[in-house]
Amino acid sequence: MKLIYISFLLFFVLNCSKPSKNSLIKKEYLEEVLKIVEEHSINRDSINFDKIKESTYEKLKYTDSLKDCYPIIQSVLKDLNDNHSFFMTKDQVDKWQSTSKTDINSESITFTGKLLSNNIGYLHLKGFSSGDSISIQKYSDSLQHKIKSIDNENIKGWILDLRENTGGNCWPMITGLGPLLGNGICGYFIDNKEQKASWFYRDGGSGIDSTIITQVSKKPYKLIKGSKPIAVLTGSKTCSSGEVLVTAFHNKSNTKSFGERTAGLSTGNVNFKLSDGSMILLTTSIYADRHENIFGNEIIPDEIISFSYESIGEPNDLVIKRAINWMSQKTKN
Repeated sequence: MKLIYISFLLFFVLNCSKPSKNSLIKKEYLEEVLKIVEEHSINRDSINFDKIKESTYEKLKYTDSLKDCYPIIQSVLKDLNDNHSFFMTKDQVDKWQSTSKTDINSESITFTGKLLSNNIGYLHLKGFSSGDSISIQKYSDSLQHKIKSIDNENIKGWILDLRENTGGNCWPMITGLGPLLGNGICGYFIDNKEQKASWFYRDGGSGIDSTIITQVSKKPYKLIKGSKPIAVLTGSKTCSSGEVLVTAFHNKSNTKSFGERTAGLSTGNVNFKLSDGSMILLTTSIYADRHENIFGNEIIPDEIISFSYESIGEPNDLVIKRAINWMSQKTKN
């Protein structure tokens, strides 16, 4: 009996001292995350990564599966203090990349547009959250088509309402708004080494530096009269990629912004796919406008006008009224 007990004890000690295959996989998975964060985070030079690693490995002891590592990853991203980085599980990534399969009621078309009674074009863009190429194409094409349907010889200008634009994928939104932006660089991503990458709209496509990311499928639309004034409306829900659009129109000639400060997430996220199919959307840069004026926090409109979100688009919408008044003054001069 004593011999059996000693053999059992020896087996137990040997197996406890040797990491299991599952433990190694979890450790490698978290090391994958830590490597990405340490190399690419916008705050990598101001964060104590040794402390983050120590905390991460301590929490690893209490996990049984890769899914148990998800809260740890979320904690790592929170510790970066950029307020923008986030994590998507494999199921969330799969859903994000296949919205066209479930988009029965055209839910990806998150904008409306019309010609106001005083012959001003009005576009109301909410956020667009999809990584599905079919949904992206549909959105880009539809937005340019909507602009074309509103445009006319006598149009006085355009109102771009971004007060409910909570962000998502900026490229189809930039591409769709290309007729209003016009060809050229409309902003920059700047990292913590002050290296910059330009974003642009050109002939129906948008992208970074010389790389086109999204392109309309047909001939791109050009405004009949491209010099008309543009009013950009912002608010506290204008966030992330919504703030990309605000930045893209910032300091554009004949353009003025109205409303309230944006949400303050004018920082650029990059997608990093992990080995299990999940994804980190990591903040790696801050936004700068076409003249390289840097943001990174709230973007303040040219004219601050308080409003209630319930009033958007209603006859008592003070921000739209002020934008129309400004545009009327511009067209008189």
